[in-house]
Amino acid sequence: MRYGIIGTAGHVDHGKTCLIQALTGIDTDRLKEEKKRGITIELGFAWMDFPDGSRVGIVDVPGHEKFVKNMLAGVGGMDLVMLVVAADEGVMPQTVEHLDILSILGIRHGVIVITKTDLADPELVSLVEEDIRDLVKGTFLENAPVVPVSVYQNQGLDHLKDVLYEIYRKLPEREEGPYFRLPIDRVFTMKGFGTVVTGTLCEGKIRKNQEAVLYPENRPVKIRSIQVHGENEETAHAGQRAAVNLPDRAKEEISRGDVLAPRGSLFPTRMADVVLTMLRHTERTVKNGSRVHIYHGTRELLGKAILLDRDELKAGESCCVQLRLEEETVLRKGDRFVIRFYSPAETIGGGVVLDACPRKHRRRDKRVLEAFRIKENGTPEELLELSALEYWGCFCTLEELALRSSLNRSSLKNTAVKLKEKKRLVALEENLYIHRDEFDYYRKKTEKFLDEFHKAFPLKEGMGIEEARSRLGLSDSRRTDEIFSVLKEEKVIKEENGCLSKKRFRVVLKEDEDAIVQEILQHYLDAGFAPLATELYTKEHRGQKKFQAVFTSLLNKKLLIRLDGQYCVHRDYYEKAKKAFAQMASERPEVILGEYRDYLGCSRKVAVALLEHFDKNGYTRKTEGGRVLKNPLSDSEGR
Repeated sequence: MRYGIIGTAGHVDHGKTCLIQALTGIDTDRLKEEKKRGITIELGFAWMDFPDGSRVGIVDVPGHEKFVKNMLAGVGGMDLVMLVVAADEGVMPQTVEHLDILSILGIRHGVIVITKTDLADPELVSLVEEDIRDLVKGTFLENAPVVPVSVYQNQGLDHLKDVLYEIYRKLPEREEGPYFRLPIDRVFTMKGFGTVVTGTLCEGKIRKNQEAVLYPENRPVKIRSIQVHGENEETAHAGQRAAVNLPDRAKEEISRGDVLAPRGSLFPTRMADVVLTMLRHTERTVKNGSRVHIYHGTRELLGKAILLDRDELKAGESCCVQLRLEEETVLRKGDRFVIRFYSPAETIGGGVVLDACPRKHRRRDKRVLEAFRIKENGTPEELLELSALEYWGCFCTLEELALRSSLNRSSLKNTAVKLKEKKRLVALEENLYIHRDEFDYYRKKTEKFLDEFHKAFPLKEGMGIEEARSRLGLSDSRRTDEIFSVLKEEKVIKEENGCLSKKRFRVVLKEDEDAIVQEILQHYLDAGFAPLATELYTKEHRGQKKFQAVFTSLLNKKLLIRLDGQYCVHRDYYEKAKKAFAQMASERPEVILGEYRDYLGCSRKVAVALLEHFDKNGYTRKTEGGRVLKNPLSDSEGR
């Protein structure tokens, strides 16, 4: 079913509220002050039924210049607008300003209603129509129907309903999308229910009992109940006005301009990349750094306009701008906004959001301006590649990139695969890709610190994995390991015995180093199961150049096995010790320390060191009386 909102626009006292009451029977002026002064101050809401059974929401906006900010809070969700002009006054200042606002916000459908025809003769009505036609030339209302009406004489109202219905039934249906978004325009308390918020659902659908979040503060809420046009509903859809009960939040915690949406579907920001267009007839200009009022959704913000390719933006001109806001808000790519001059407040332009959560940009940077071009008109591949590049270091999944950059989710995975084939993206996980430039940065950094390590320690097989993780400098060790994994796949590095090294690195011994190797290995072969304590043995060779480096190299290569902090044994004797344990284990239920010591003919300390090393590496398992083989096929302990 089609859902949509009809709204009003026009100068104060031109009969907008009376027109809605005549069409719907609902008086949208609810405040005492509005009744007293006879003008609309706040947004008003009503609904109307069409012949096909559809019920359309109606938003009435104030026409007084002092309440333009209230008007802006209600106009954003309109699909079809009635531009109202009184026959006895004709086009007035807020007629012009409201038309500008409607055009800036991208509204594409409307009807021109000339009210109070009972107060003007037919000739004056014709002149007013001519003035309106001149005003709307070049706008979305240029070819809109004009309907004269008189509320008090009940003239033209049925025809207006027919015209509205004909336009409404041809409106394109809204795409609901995966997430709902409800900009809040009213907050109040109902006895027995608690806090209620209202707004026009601009995308998605909202369900009763659904968990949600109030943005930009990220406050969790639960939706207890929903009303649409005064009736309880299980679901509200994009294009409907909805009243939503949020009983777990006080009225004072919520403000007009807050947004109700699912958790994680929006990202609070103080910046937005936009294309800003100035009105053709404004006498104001925006200079770089100008402070302006910004109206987006139902929210009013203050911020600075940073012009990225010039120093001043004049009437009728457009340019790339980064809006830097004074408080957080939430936006989406494609959202429309209006700006007003800081003082005096008057509408001077507006535009469209290209990036709702950008990084800070430098002015007159060619790369930034090219990025704006892609954000505005880029292909899916260009947009995904740019998004991956701009979120360098964030390790965003495809879903997160889609949310942050408003990318097309349905084809995103295929696009990512194509970019991987073109070597523009690198896959770390199935749905996590980073830009090739970012990956190359990590590759070069890894190669650099490994080169430095190999130069400093030529006899070591490589850098310990923990040290390598630390040197790469990422806070998430999981992402570090994924990068190392791809580097191994691409044959940049290798991992052996828990150490990382350059793929082509090999330990090359010089002649004097080789002599030290033979000396050490022969010593441990001769020692067998009665090695000298490691500290004593190395102390004897403290004055021998390169001895410590060669000794460490032999440990890294597992030619020597370090049992504990006190003893090392030759690899051949370590293997003999394993076989001895296996032989003993096959002959008895448990191997006892004393028996094992006697079997090897070694000291108790060495036997303990061997058995604890077996335990640590999963070869044996300690029991109450001794030890048993944990996995007879295991060969992990010497690795």
